[in-house]
Amino acid sequence: MIETPQHNREANEPSASRSSGFWQNLSGALTGHGERRLFSRRGANPEQVKAGRVFRRGDGNGRQETATVICLCEILGMTHVRYDLRIEKPGHRPFEDGPRVLGMKTFLEHFCDPVGS
Repeated sequence: MIETPQHNREANEPSASRSSGFWQNLSGALTGHGERRLFSRRGANPEQVKAGRVFRRGDGNGRQETATVICLCEILGMTHVRYDLRIEKPGHRPFEDGPRVLGMKTFLEHFCDPVGS
């Protein structure tokens, strides 16, 4: 049998335990269950999401996305948000679209700034 660098590394290192730890840490960071959280919510929480509420998201370059919640609905046992979207960018006409639907978690990650109280 010809020995390759891959074969030698597998014999000398427990790569399975090292890689599983990496994936667990990455999964925890993405979902917020690990030591660090990559996607943090700043201001909104699920109790604030109700019909008629308005949420915003800015990209830092003048573009504003505004979501007006139409209603909450259950799809496959998960809460989803149905909303109208308005996109405003300096020097352009506003773009309006809707209704759109996102899962509650995704909606809160994207539109994390509630407007008003």
